[in-house]
Amino acid sequence: MFARVFYCSGPERHAWGDAADAARCCNGYRLVRGFEAEQDGTYRLVRSWEPATEAVNQPPRSAPVIDADPPINPNVPVRHMAFFRAASAETEGSMEYKTVLAGLLVLRLLDKWRSRVDGDRELKFHEFVAVKRAVEAIADSPVRRILGEIVNTISAFTDGSADTRVPKLIAYAQLLEHDARHDVSADVYLTAIELTTGDKELLPLCYQRAGVCLRHLGSIDRAAGLYREGLAVAAENGDQFWLLKLRISTALLEYHKGDFPEAERQLDAIIADADAIGSPVAAEARHERGQVAYARDQDALAAEYYYAAMKSFVDPDKKLRAMHDLATALADLGHLDYARTVLSAIRNSTYSQVEVVNSAGLNLMRVAVLAGEQVKFDQLRRELADERLTGYQLAHYHVFVGQGYLKFGDPGKARDEFAQALTVAQAHRVYKVLIDADELLKAMPEVRPPTWRDPSPRPRLLVILDEIRNRRGEFAEATE
Repeated sequence: MFARVFYCSGPERHAWGDAADAARCCNGYRLVRGFEAEQDGTYRLVRSWEPATEAVNQPPRSAPVIDADPPINPNVPVRHMAFFRAASAETEGSMEYKTVLAGLLVLRLLDKWRSRVDGDRELKFHEFVAVKRAVEAIADSPVRRILGEIVNTISAFTDGSADTRVPKLIAYAQLLEHDARHDVSADVYLTAIELTTGDKELLPLCYQRAGVCLRHLGSIDRAAGLYREGLAVAAENGDQFWLLKLRISTALLEYHKGDFPEAERQLDAIIADADAIGSPVAAEARHERGQVAYARDQDALAAEYYYAAMKSFVDPDKKLRAMHDLATALADLGHLDYARTVLSAIRNSTYSQVEVVNSAGLNLMRVAVLAGEQVKFDQLRRELADERLTGYQLAHYHVFVGQGYLKFGDPGKARDEFAQALTVAQAHRVYKVLIDADELLKAMPEVRPPTWRDPSPRPRLLVILDEIRNRRGEFAEATE
């Protein structure tokens, strides 16, 4: 089950997992975070609330800002706040807790040793050893290896070697993003941006990925600002690839805000420009154009865009995302068996990111509702309740679960789920779900299943359906 969320009484409405924290936040207390050294040389994250008393002749301090997003000018006033929040959300002493804390300690080490110095080498040695011990205490994984490499590159840089810190930071951010840890991933991308002083070749990537992470967290305005900065750098670099990528990201903000005509206009222009220079970004633009068509209830057109993008993508993750969206459109067209086949291929793939696997699970649950399969619906509902979902996914989870309860005769629970979907969609600014959830709530207490169309006979879909039915190409791993 999802944990309860408590909101403070301040104007920012900060969210907390504990009622006592919510009561103190913005109410005369300030949150203090720090570390305590253990006997084995590792560190433990500690936090406490202190009365926010001020001197008579000093202006009052503002309440601590504990929000879902790291600042664009990274981590002000407390650097790497996203890591503090992520660590406090884990069970102290667990491997997840140690892994987040190790990342935080590495970044704080980077903050301290940002330039080549001739300082106290003995002090430096002890600091680096303590951080390396924290890294070595976590499970063997790509994250452990890249954190160890970051520590080594910081040490080498301060001793006068070539600077390779930014590429290592980007690799770490990509691992976090792969695991749908968008808050801490954005923090690391923003740290890489801050650290870059010379060659700006990697900056557009950092701006774009940090913006995507913030968009997942519902921070639309901050994402837009990062995209603008990234476009300026890409233009300065003469980098057509990243100019197109960042234009797509900007168009997706319009889609996310619900301005589908503007998103469609921008994406059509990007497709034309990408095709004109033979850019591989055309496949991504077609995929997103399918998203807009789907949002406008043009499901058959969306399926054709998704299929074209899937066939053009080389990157396995992007190919699987296009497959997932194809399955969603096919389900709405009434082709439930074909949709189920595509979604099972995604869940069986060794390339799938956590976010894509969870999205496939959400849509398998939706297909179960449409097909009237209550046992399968209940199984997937329970499984997905324990997964780490993005705000966008969580909003859809509550909508789909509510539709399932309606389908299977429990309108009271359905109402609760639609209300929860509305709350999550407001928090993460998922505008389409806001509209859908509000309409579903207004339709209560009428009991009706989610609508869908009879199987579409469109000739253009026959080639797609034949490939799925015969388990060819990308659909070979399907089990259902």
